[in-house]
Amino acid sequence: MLSPESNFGSEVLIPGGVVVFLKAACVMTMRQDGHDAPDWNTLALLGTQRDVDVVLSGGKVVAIGAGAAEPWLTAKGARVIDASRLVLMPGLVDAHNHPVFAGSRAKETVLKAQGLSYEEIASRGGGISVTTRLTRETGTDALVGIVARHAQASLSRGVVLMEAKTGYGLSPAEETRHLQVLCKVIEASALPESLLPRIAPTLLGPHAASPDFRGLDAYIQALLETLPQCADMVKPLNERGLCQPLAADIFVERNHFTKEQGEKWLGSALGLGVDAHIHADEFSRSGGSELALALARRVEQTQVRKRRYGRVLSVNHCQYSTEADLTKLNVMGVAAVALPSTSFFSNIPYVEAMKWRASGVRIAIGTDFNPGSAPFNNIWFAAHLALTRCGFSLPEVLAGVTFNAAYALGAEDTHGRLEVGGLANLIAFEGTEPEDFFASPLGDHLRYVVRAP
Repeated sequence: MLSPESNFGSEVLIPGGVVVFLKAACVMTMRQDGHDAPDWNTLALLGTQRDVDVVLSGGKVVAIGAGAAEPWLTAKGARVIDASRLVLMPGLVDAHNHPVFAGSRAKETVLKAQGLSYEEIASRGGGISVTTRLTRETGTDALVGIVARHAQASLSRGVVLMEAKTGYGLSPAEETRHLQVLCKVIEASALPESLLPRIAPTLLGPHAASPDFRGLDAYIQALLETLPQCADMVKPLNERGLCQPLAADIFVERNHFTKEQGEKWLGSALGLGVDAHIHADEFSRSGGSELALALARRVEQTQVRKRRYGRVLSVNHCQYSTEADLTKLNVMGVAAVALPSTSFFSNIPYVEAMKWRASGVRIAIGTDFNPGSAPFNNIWFAAHLALTRCGFSLPEVLAGVTFNAAYALGAEDTHGRLEVGGLANLIAFEGTEPEDFFASPLGDHLRYVVRAP
């Protein structure tokens, strides 16, 4: 199935038949030999090949190499694409996204321009509470349409796997409804005409205080009572291969939730086989890494051993995490997710690449797309900021939006690499060198997006 995304300049392919990229100028496979994390700051991890063919058939990569296309060129219905001025790499992965929301918070952009901080705006009745009200007022079918549009926009920008968080319901009933919305979108992604990426659903009930409960502890307890129902909701979709397993998340930060509340919420999730993410260390050193360490120890997780379900996957934001914090994450096989778009739009510090690099932690990158602190659903922009503002190297950034982002979502076995026998998930953009990924901070030079059916 083919569909041109003329408004963005890319063509989305969901091929069942043969597709040949002929004599690609450059192919980055992102090969990972062995389970241990290599040096993420080396060009060798890109697995670069030049002047080679890439052949897709039946939704899989069937050949990569010089002259590899020859036996396939006469296949019935084969689509042959001249790739002599294109760079190919694995389909992109967005490790942190909040697509379930309605309404606008554009007024906050103006307030930030006038010098108000995210926390000051929230204290004046803005922030998440505004989106919560507007999203609660929006019907389920309308929300499904909104989320589908956000997901389609991600796919048109090369994202073949995206995380999708709830978090703007702020009540057990609304959070459950928003997870149902995600499930409907996931169901739709299985339709032949669908132009949706694979989704990794995350239940972010403890995103902020609930207006319906007196105290954070009462809200956490109420959420815990609906957690088994939420896990059961997603499990059949995961078993059908339509989405990643359900994950749970919590915002551990001053004026939000504590480490102890995080341990109660995520500990219960892990016990149900639900994976764990943590928002932390965005405005202060709030202890997210310590929480991740405690939870990883509880499930006996290490860098080389991780359960299939109920894993500690990532800590996100991490502006105030120390090198020691990040080193602990690395030892336990937990990824750190950088969200530079949030720093750009919210005037908060960027993470420091040197500190992350010294720790050896797996560096993932996400958009943090949301209506308030990062209102831009574009992984290319996040990657550009990671390079130019955070100081990450080219290989660190490219791994951060492919293999390591997949690792942060528990999908490293299926996504983030381009290899024979793997799923046909790839992008092709104008250029001849890996550096050409950064030719446009918006990805305007993206020409083809291939998503496995």
